[in-house]
Amino acid sequence: MLTALHTLIKERNHNEQAAVLQRFADLYFSGAPADELLARSVEDVYGATLSCWQFIQQRKPHQPKVRVFNPDYENHGWQSIHTVVEIVCDDMPFLVDSVRMQLNARQLSLHSIHYCVLNAQRDKKHQLKTENDWHKDDKGTTAEAIIYIEFDHHSDTALLQSLTEELLEIIAEVNACVNDFPTIVKKAETTLARLSKPHHKDRAADYKEAQEFLRWLISNHFTFLACDEFHIESEGKEQYVVRDSTQDLGLFNYNKASRDRLLLRDLEDEVRDFITNQQIVSFMKSGSRSRVHRPAYPDYVVVKFFNKEGEVTGGVRFMGLYTSMVYIETPNNIPLVREKLNEVRKMADFNPASHSGKELNRILEVYPRDELFQSTAEQLHRTSLSILNIQERRQTRVYLRKDSYSKFVSCLAYVPRDIYNTELRQRIEAVLTAEFSPLDIEFNTYFSESILARTQYTLRLNPDNPVVFDEQAVARKIRQVARSWQDDLHDALIEQAGEEKGNHQFHRYRDAFPAGYRESFSARTAVVDVQHMEHLCEQGDGQLAMSFYRELEEGDNELRFKLFNRKTILPLSDVIPVLENLGLRVMGEHPYEIICADGERIWIHNFLLRYTLSDSINIAAVKGLFQDSFRAVWEGQAENDGFNRLVLGGQLSWKDISILRAYARYMKQIRFGISESYIAETLCRYIDISAKLVHMFHLRFGLQDRSLEQRDDDISQCEQQLIEALDGVDQLNEDRTIRRYIDLIKATLRTNFFQLDDHSQSKSYLSLKMNPAAISDMPLPRPMFEIFVYSPRVEGVHLRGGRVARGGLRWSDRSDDFRTEVLGLVKAQQVKNAVIVPVGAKGGFIAKCLPKDGGRDAFMAEGIASYQAFISALLDVTDNLVEGQVVPPQNVIRHDDDDPYLVVAADKGTATFSDIANEIAVTRGFWMGDAFASGGSIGYDHKKMGITARGAWVSVQRHFREQGINIQETDFSVVGIGDMAGDVFGNGMLLSEHICLVSAFNHMHIFVDPNPDAARSFVERKRLFELPRSSWDDYNKELISKGGGIFLRSAKSVPVSLEMKQRFGIVEDRLPPNDLIKAILRAPVDLIWNGGIGTYIKSSAERHSQVGDKANDGLRINGKEVRAKVIGEGGNLGMTQLGRVEYGLKGGASYTDFIDNAGGVDCSDHEVNIKIMLNEVLDSGDLTRKQRNEIFMQQTDDVARLVLNNNYCQTQAIALAYRDCKVRLDEYVRLMREYESHGKLNRALEFLPNEEVLMERRAASQGLTRPELAVLISYTKADLKEQLNHPDIYDDEYVASILHTAFPNAFCERFAEPLSHHRLRREIIATQLANDMVNYMGITFVNRLHDSTGANMSDIARSYITARDIFALPEHWQAITAMDYHISTAEQEDMMADLMRLVRRASRWFLRNRRAKVDIGAEVARFKPAVQSIAAELGRTLKGSALERWQEVYNRRVEAGVPEALAALTAGAANLYSALGIIEAAAQTGRDIRQVAEAYFEMGEHLSLNWFIQQVNALPSNSHWEALARETLRDDLDWQQRALTVGILGAQEDGVSLADSIAQWEEEYASLVARWANMLNELKAADTLEFTMLSVALRELLDLAQASRHQRPCVEGEPL
Repeated sequence: MLTALHTLIKERNHNEQAAVLQRFADLYFSGAPADELLARSVEDVYGATLSCWQFIQQRKPHQPKVRVFNPDYENHGWQSIHTVVEIVCDDMPFLVDSVRMQLNARQLSLHSIHYCVLNAQRDKKHQLKTENDWHKDDKGTTAEAIIYIEFDHHSDTALLQSLTEELLEIIAEVNACVNDFPTIVKKAETTLARLSKPHHKDRAADYKEAQEFLRWLISNHFTFLACDEFHIESEGKEQYVVRDSTQDLGLFNYNKASRDRLLLRDLEDEVRDFITNQQIVSFMKSGSRSRVHRPAYPDYVVVKFFNKEGEVTGGVRFMGLYTSMVYIETPNNIPLVREKLNEVRKMADFNPASHSGKELNRILEVYPRDELFQSTAEQLHRTSLSILNIQERRQTRVYLRKDSYSKFVSCLAYVPRDIYNTELRQRIEAVLTAEFSPLDIEFNTYFSESILARTQYTLRLNPDNPVVFDEQAVARKIRQVARSWQDDLHDALIEQAGEEKGNHQFHRYRDAFPAGYRESFSARTAVVDVQHMEHLCEQGDGQLAMSFYRELEEGDNELRFKLFNRKTILPLSDVIPVLENLGLRVMGEHPYEIICADGERIWIHNFLLRYTLSDSINIAAVKGLFQDSFRAVWEGQAENDGFNRLVLGGQLSWKDISILRAYARYMKQIRFGISESYIAETLCRYIDISAKLVHMFHLRFGLQDRSLEQRDDDISQCEQQLIEALDGVDQLNEDRTIRRYIDLIKATLRTNFFQLDDHSQSKSYLSLKMNPAAISDMPLPRPMFEIFVYSPRVEGVHLRGGRVARGGLRWSDRSDDFRTEVLGLVKAQQVKNAVIVPVGAKGGFIAKCLPKDGGRDAFMAEGIASYQAFISALLDVTDNLVEGQVVPPQNVIRHDDDDPYLVVAADKGTATFSDIANEIAVTRGFWMGDAFASGGSIGYDHKKMGITARGAWVSVQRHFREQGINIQETDFSVVGIGDMAGDVFGNGMLLSEHICLVSAFNHMHIFVDPNPDAARSFVERKRLFELPRSSWDDYNKELISKGGGIFLRSAKSVPVSLEMKQRFGIVEDRLPPNDLIKAILRAPVDLIWNGGIGTYIKSSAERHSQVGDKANDGLRINGKEVRAKVIGEGGNLGMTQLGRVEYGLKGGASYTDFIDNAGGVDCSDHEVNIKIMLNEVLDSGDLTRKQRNEIFMQQTDDVARLVLNNNYCQTQAIALAYRDCKVRLDEYVRLMREYESHGKLNRALEFLPNEEVLMERRAASQGLTRPELAVLISYTKADLKEQLNHPDIYDDEYVASILHTAFPNAFCERFAEPLSHHRLRREIIATQLANDMVNYMGITFVNRLHDSTGANMSDIARSYITARDIFALPEHWQAITAMDYHISTAEQEDMMADLMRLVRRASRWFLRNRRAKVDIGAEVARFKPAVQSIAAELGRTLKGSALERWQEVYNRRVEAGVPEALAALTAGAANLYSALGIIEAAAQTGRDIRQVAEAYFEMGEHLSLNWFIQQVNALPSNSHWEALARETLRDDLDWQQRALTVGILGAQEDGVSLADSIAQWEEEYASLVARWANMLNELKAADTLEFTMLSVALRELLDLAQASRHQRPCVEGEPL
């Protein structure tokens, strides 16, 4: 720093001046600490240097200069943030100390102080000369002290001025002392000499000791500050004490006394005695603190002179300060004092070698020096023996002594060292202050190896207030305040816990409590806290102990709360919100750290609380509730929110409050529309109502032994009371809230609230099984059952569409509306589950306590724990099956029927959790065992099977097959959503080696390969898929075609290459990642394959906010913008339903996610059904678990084939419906209306077109789109499954055989018997039959037959099965599907439509012609062979125009590549329907089938009935009634043709040919035949035909048919 200062001095001054200033700076800062200089700016140091230099330039001899100021740039040219003191004066001892003392007395904080001595020469004008060496004390120089001080900034000029004056006074006092010091010493020496002649020989020893003392004093043991002389004068009888002011030295000379003559008898007795006693040397204290050298009270040493009579004649007073040597020197070396000590020893009379003798010596050795001087031997003897008698015991002793002049009281206090602290010292000072009201108290504490600490208190008394005190009383008070808090603790612990336990706890906690605690709480309170802490230490980490109480002095709404926690202090930010939500305001908090003897640390938090909801609170009534509730909140068993105010207000337990909170959370999920905080406010405002709601819940589900009727009566009464209480509710929303609580409690069917866990504690979660049908204003659709799960850790919901339902459980991230998410999923699941036994179900949960630290492992661990709680909560309220008998859950009151079927599956976030769920199910003994959750370790691995992707690929193949493309043999371009690590995406992108994946994206990357090599890219994708983990970044960049790359979605923008522009139709050079994804989704490619998560396509009529996928709002496009030919939805929710419809109307080919990815749920259902049966065999002992597992896993491939076949058949059915719907839209519209009228369908909810849209579709010759038909087919199957679960179906062995189609063939053969007793036998039969009917016959088949015949579902199904098997529909259908890629899809669909029409008409025929229940087996046995015979001969049997039409179709199909037999059968399907009538006619006439068939077809041709039926079929059916009329015309024509055939054959004689018989018949009925012929001619001549015209014509034909009745027996079913 000085180097920098030198440089600055040199820069700013001429050379000569700079040299002088540099010399001065070196001297000036020679004593300054280097760190202080370095901390200051060199500019400021320079300024201070020049300022002082200028300040010392002129000074008169011996005249001090003092300047106190605040330097600033404007006035001084430099600055300091502190106030500066500059002093220059003659150098002398004690100068710096005295100046510093005065500043400290003003309580000014000093920041810098340095001092130097400059040996100055000054000229006559007192100007400083610069020629001499300032360091040398030469002749003619004066040593001048320069002092520089900085203290806290003060701007008060009056203060600065007064401080200046005080410092000048201090310098003057020091000067007075220093100047007179030699004279005072000489005075002492003179006095010493004067004492050489004792006034009496008996006092010689005393005089000698006095001389020794003065000699010792002069030998650097006393700093003399002042000296004066006095003598005693007598005037008559009066004596005066007279000072000789001419002899005043030092301070006495500087500060002259106000009086020099005092009447002796006017003095106080102690003072008079002090002056006149026989002591040669006496000691006393000054009443004023010294301002020189040390801020202590100076000592007076008074040496008295005596006459021969021993009377005091005068004396000398020396005032000063004992030097530091006195306080460390042994008192045995101090004259006079050593005599006192010898007298004490003599009085004690101890053997010097004894313990007591040695201990007394030790006590006297360390005795306070001032006390040794001031005390008499008797006082010392009494005090020292008392100290000796303490015997190192933990006691408190107090010794008081007043000095001779009554100026001071000295107090020696001995206290146990371990309790001594500042607090105790201050308490003792408080006692002394109260007793003596002193002007000042000084203390000095002495510690040694002793267990006692000694403090000397010096009290300066107020001379205006004479003091009279009781030493014992004062000592008793000091002992009371000095009594160890630990002592009280010891006594209280023994009293509370007994001696042994109390001593143990005392040793553990004796030194544990900090001073703050001891000051605030009594030892008895600590004993209570010790018991809490002992209990806490017995518990595990993380536990709390607590105490809720009220001090006696506090108000009715004031409370105290202590929290005890081990190891660490509790964050107030965690505690205070809990207390506030309990209705308490925190008025104050004090933490105390308790450190036990073994090092254990316990924190006590003491809260001062005020209850805010009332003016008083009964703490005895709520203490337990409060502490339990706080603990529950703290430990995470209860949530911290406004509901907790009901604990103190309503005296409700936290568990009861959880009921109200759970319902509030459920309200939020069902979109009640009132916030949770408002609900809590309402409940807290109407506490009695809240308590009554809880009571109602207990009445409904409490475990009291009451019948359901009694419960209902009690609940009704409670409800009535609640309704009446609503009269006192002010706000409408408050009324709504309470009524909603009532509704929800009544709609609750079951709860686990009263169940206990394995430790007999309340469960940490609450399950509520709800009846949604009983809840008004719920979002649609309403499931049949719903289980809501609530806990502070997890919330979730499980929705079921029926008693037998299944669906995955999703780990949701939508805390505010996870039920909305699940409801949307269950809606999709309902339609997805159309192909399987269970109806749709879906569950979702949110993990509410996910860790922020700990990484993925900690995150997953908490997710799994939440999942486990959710699963357990679902099972808690689910019935079990034990040996085939329903066993209700324990401690659950049921308000519904038996309900044991609960099956779950994996979903988003829970893909690997199935084993966890199954373990819970097995552990709990749930009847489903490891069939409870599909896809576990002993389950079908969907990813390994690729079943979901393969199922969706079936849909993709069908779309392309309809376009004439075989994607297994032809390269095609694909845009993908997902990555190869994913199940659906990864498996899907390996299902064809001809995939040209031009782009894909996931949440991290965008993959672009504008012109990929199909073969090489396939191999690379396969490599990625087989990696344990992969992302697009792992793709081999060298394999990407020119212009492509892998881009981060987090990038600011992505460069767009020429190849990308050409491939995706982009014009920009750079695009933000989201815009690039938009362009990719709009690309003109063949396929978009969705295997990821998110919704990327909506309709132009939808807002992004309606989609429910905020994360992808920035990249979502509209359906009409998609240019891809096909979309495959392997992942869920990739498109909105309206987005699919918009895409479909534009010409795009797609189904829905629930159709495309149904393979996963179908596979899981097979898994569950197989396991259910195998578990039965396992339980019976016929299989070991190992065998069961082996058999189960052996079915994997067969199950996959069954699943894929279901996907194939379902998409095929939609394709046929799509074709059919274009010409028969009204049938589908009628079906939707039918479902709506029965409450089975909400068109708006399922995004099916309304009537206005349907009119537009009709006008545009458009039917329903594939996505819309996907919904409708699912609803149809679901409805059929429900209706077909009927004894007429599952009790018929013939029908029930369809059960085996749900299982692999080999499995059925091995386990035929157990399979026939499958627990879900009825449901499986209904499901398989429903799928069979719809897949073969179409969506409207059942509804159409029901409308036209009025038959019930069972009769329709039985008629269908009869017709199906008679005409061998499955075999022929399979033959058609085997022609995939060999003939056009249109041709295949034509043949299928022909077969569908045949079986539909045949089913109707059986409904019309069999009044009793059809005996399916008998009918099939009767009709099937004959039908096969007729079918084989159609080409030879048909006549005329019928034969021509058959031949035309047959030839076309054969030319297309259809096998001849199949072509023949399908070409004649319309004619083959007649086989039923032919077979009936053969039975009636007894003729051969061939003969009857020939006659039947001949009559048809002869009477132009073939033409007529064509006209009937060609009639437009613009309404339902027209369709029914057409069906009736066909039925009538069929009957009449059969009647005519029977009539002809009945009249035919043996040997007469058919032609002759017909001719004979025509001749017999010539007029009727002619009338029919004329009618036909008129019809043929008409421009258009109407229903009325054909009906009239058909009536004419009826006359002709009836005319032949006499020739043959009555035809069954003919009209009369």
